[in-house]
Amino acid sequence: MIGRGAVPENREMFQSGRISQRGEPSWEVAYCFPRQGEWTDEDFLAFESSNFPVELVDGCVEFLPMPTYSHQRLVRFLFLQLDRAAQLTRRGQASFAPCPIRLWESRFREPDVFFLSADRVARREDPPQGAEIVIEVLSQGQTNRERDLISKRNDYARAQIPEYWIVDPEELTVTVLVLAQEQYVVFGEFNSGTTASSVFLPEFSVSVTDLFASAQTDAEGH
Repeated sequence: MIGRGAVPENREMFQSGRISQRGEPSWEVAYCFPRQGEWTDEDFLAFESSNFPVELVDGCVEFLPMPTYSHQRLVRFLFLQLDRAAQLTRRGQASFAPCPIRLWESRFREPDVFFLSADRVARREDPPQGAEIVIEVLSQGQTNRERDLISKRNDYARAQIPEYWIVDPEELTVTVLVLAQEQYVVFGEFNSGTTASSVFLPEFSVSVTDLFASAQTDAEGH
């Protein structure tokens, strides 16, 4: 379990005599957490609540990149559109990171924006079990892109999430994937001048031009 001091299971690590020196990682802090491959759901949730951008994958903690300002502008735009549709239809609620969703045991992901049906939000203090729509805004870097384009696509499909949106700021595209049995198929790839639309929630649509323009808008709205 994660605590304020040494984890009992890691006690022998302190007997090695290794004490962190200036310029080195804080080894003593690392010793307060489980080893990779030994994280439980409870360990992860305690750590995740500290606001580190992390996800749990097969007992290992994956550290996510800190979002940029333009990334968060895109997330804000998407959330507002999804929240508007949610309120209009009263079919559920929209939310955004940081807020993990549980896919299955030892697998928590943290989509940038997501939609939950009414029955999924009944237990408000617990992480939602799955979702109906998840949206990821790709971050820079090959590893980060592969996580959303490949790993999360497989995870969300396995968790039977009906719809997955991938927003690509580099290509200026929005790809909407829908679940077909056990894998996603492309419903549409939308670019500038078109409107991306949802299958699960038809009232949710996004102007691709306006979406990416929102990331360029400065604090004064210009």
